[in-house]
Amino acid sequence: MTTRKSRIMLCTAAAALSGGLMAVPQAQAQSTALPAAGPSTGHTSARAASGNYSYLEFKKGSNPQNSRLYFVYVQASNPDHPHSHTLGSWRAGSGNGSKNTCASNAGWLPNGSYSIKAFSPHHNGGPHGVNGIAWYLGDHRCHSGHWRTDLFVHSEMLPSGRAGSSEPYRWDGDSDYKSNGCIKLKPSDIRALRNLQASYPNPHTLYVH
Repeated sequence: MTTRKSRIMLCTAAAALSGGLMAVPQAQAQSTALPAAGPSTGHTSARAASGNYSYLEFKKGSNPQNSRLYFVYVQASNPDHPHSHTLGSWRAGSGNGSKNTCASNAGWLPNGSYSIKAFSPHHNGGPHGVNGIAWYLGDHRCHSGHWRTDLFVHSEMLPSGRAGSSEPYRWDGDSDYKSNGCIKLKPSDIRALRNLQASYPNPHTLYVH
């Protein structure tokens, strides 16, 4: 990564121990049609009340800049027979190329489960931070016991969500999948993720493995 790029990769790290990966909820696939996504008003709360829920899953690939992020919706009104649906799948990067999950400002995310603490459609982290559509993951331990801190799912854009004319507000291509540990998606993909969240229960958990 170039010096110009490295200055905009926000997600700081201080290392971490995650015990091992917590299991992703087990859900059986179903052949029936998935209920269509409707308007977000009242839609999410009604589904949550029925026992349905959503989560995010980050599956690491052989290349830290070419992994996958998934949005999974689970119909769990009958807890004995839940049915899962992968509604979105996008290329995602994490880290600057290092697979050392304890490498501060370099390694990809440690394995484990993350509580999604907040969502912001207009995060304003300034010229050295996260901007625009973002999910805040907080901190996490890696295998050494140290903490990786200030972790997000984000892209590169203005706080308004529009493309900027210069770094760190403009997506230039594959090199922008690099970060200091955060999960990064290109702008069109993070907008697609936001739109799914608007029509289905808010995901409260991210599973990384």
